[in-house]
Amino acid sequence: MIEVLLAAALMVIIMTACLHISKISISWWQKGRDRIDAQQNARVAMMFLTGEIQAAREVVSGSNAEVLIIATLLGKQYRFELKDGNLRRAVKNPGSLTFEGYNLLAYGVKKLEFAYDRPALPQASRVVTIHLVCCDPEGREFPLTTAVALRLKLLNEE
Repeated sequence: MIEVLLAAALMVIIMTACLHISKISISWWQKGRDRIDAQQNARVAMMFLTGEIQAAREVVSGSNAEVLIIATLLGKQYRFELKDGNLRRAVKNPGSLTFEGYNLLAYGVKKLEFAYDRPALPQASRVVTIHLVCCDPEGREFPLTTAVALRLKLLNEE
């Protein structure tokens, strides 16, 4: 009878240790998943912004360090801005007076800045520099910076 009790107590100790190790492993896995999610979120947002700017016809008046407005060949305008930690894009169709349909491009964004090769006159710029900083739930920052040329503007000026 004592052997059975000792075996049961030993099994409880072993199972408790296994459960504790499993909880720690799952916690580490979750932290890693959150970190990868924040990095991928920043990467995808930057890739989308880069593609939109490269295909744009021009930077539109009203653009500044916090807001980028670009126009396409078809006359649409896109407005990119940071609001409440979210990178958003709105569309202004030809003939429309306002931007509509704010779509979420990235969440967990701490900072979004635009710089232009012609800071005094952003709409004359041919290159836009984007600085994007995303954060994971623990507050770790993942900064990305890139410079993007408006290809159509460069081709038409040559």
